[in-house]
Amino acid sequence: MLPLTRYPYRGEVCTCPVCRSADATPVSGLDRRLKRLKTMACRGCGLFYTNPMPTSAELERYYRDYYRFDYQWSVSGPNERRRRKRRKEADTRSAHVLGLLPAGARTLDFGAGSGEFVSAMLDAGFDAHGFEPGEDYGGYARGLHGDRISIATWQKMEYSEPFDMISAFHVLEHLADPVAAIRKAAGWLKPDGLFYIEVPDMVASYTRKAFGAFHFAHLVGFNHYNLCLAAAEAGLHPVKVIAGTGVIFSKAPHDTDREALGALGSAETRRMLDLVSPGRTFLQHSFFRFGKRLRTVVSRPLAAR
Repeated sequence: MLPLTRYPYRGEVCTCPVCRSADATPVSGLDRRLKRLKTMACRGCGLFYTNPMPTSAELERYYRDYYRFDYQWSVSGPNERRRRKRRKEADTRSAHVLGLLPAGARTLDFGAGSGEFVSAMLDAGFDAHGFEPGEDYGGYARGLHGDRISIATWQKMEYSEPFDMISAFHVLEHLADPVAAIRKAAGWLKPDGLFYIEVPDMVASYTRKAFGAFHFAHLVGFNHYNLCLAAAEAGLHPVKVIAGTGVIFSKAPHDTDREALGALGSAETRRMLDLVSPGRTFLQHSFFRFGKRLRTVVSRPLAAR
């Protein structure tokens, strides 16, 4: 938690996790904790990504030992306040797929957290399932839904019966190889299946927070175009845009101009970088966020977090 120190990892120098270009611009050497973290912007598609990228072993250690406290100041499973917030989000998201799926459709939530979207889809009459790598949150979801929830990483999951839809909400930004994850999950879909992806809006986040938008848990940062490019690399194309970085994709065959998506993504990121002065956002974001977190810690007992 000490500012201006490095995170305890070595990592590996990498190319862009989406378009694989090695041509990138350094964006920041700090993250929102004021810790030293190097973030690059790909000139090929505009993706933000951590470089050096943590290794699989380093990420496993971080998520096992530090993530919930570092990211959410939590030392146990989900609290009631967070569950209510997530259920409200899940109800909104489930409403977006009504009319797109057949009755009783089989669905899978990739990174199900504490199971709120699975609950919402079950309530809507769908055959909903999910998996979550975290023991605390996955265990809570499994307590609600039994064998419908698996506790494992995406690399270890396999399904023999295909799904009508897979969802992944605020998951891909945590993955060192999001394209590989999308590609594997797309293999679990029916030929005309849907993939509902939502990631943080890096355009809005960076223009408001500058380096405060970066932190160790988010390895990559998308805009609309490079998100669509990542999906295209896995054979998907957009059929419904919920928001810029919330898109429902289809597995049905479709020609996608990947070069154009890369160029649009790169242009969007360049425009965003030109708008922002990191120094100007330092006080308005970093100290405001620290004060907000401090108030949260002081106002709630440790057991409730």
